[in-house]
Amino acid sequence: MVNNQVETVNKLIELVNISGNSITSSRRRIIAEIARQEGLFTSEELAKALPNIGRATVYRTLRLLYEIGTICRINIVDEHSYYAISLSDHHHHTVCKKCNKIEEINLIGFEKDLNQYEKNINGEILSHNLEIYIICGECD
Repeated sequence: MVNNQVETVNKLIELVNISGNSITSSRRRIIAEIARQEGLFTSEELAKALPNIGRATVYRTLRLLYEIGTICRINIVDEHSYYAISLSDHHHHTVCKKCNKIEEINLIGFEKDLNQYEKNINGEILSHNLEIYIICGECD
């Protein structure tokens, strides 16, 4: 494992511990495999890369990491859900409908509008996900 992957593994483990969850040997191996991924991956790809760990354990760990905000889930219409490490600030994604290329985008104005909207509703916004479907410049 290269140095950057080790740092990512350590950061993910630290965040799991801070969230009050334990790090089992299976979770440690799953986190290490996630850190090896370059870009997006599916739960199925992750499970195949870890044949000695039960699929349910892989899926539960992905759900935990998603719930504590260390990975993001990108849902592509009529496709699979993809995951990626998300240790940076909250962001959104564009998804090309032709080639499925996914890119991160920051929508600062949208976030400000959402914060303003929350002041006008009878409730609290817990989270949100936004994928913007496009035809990218390479496919246009």
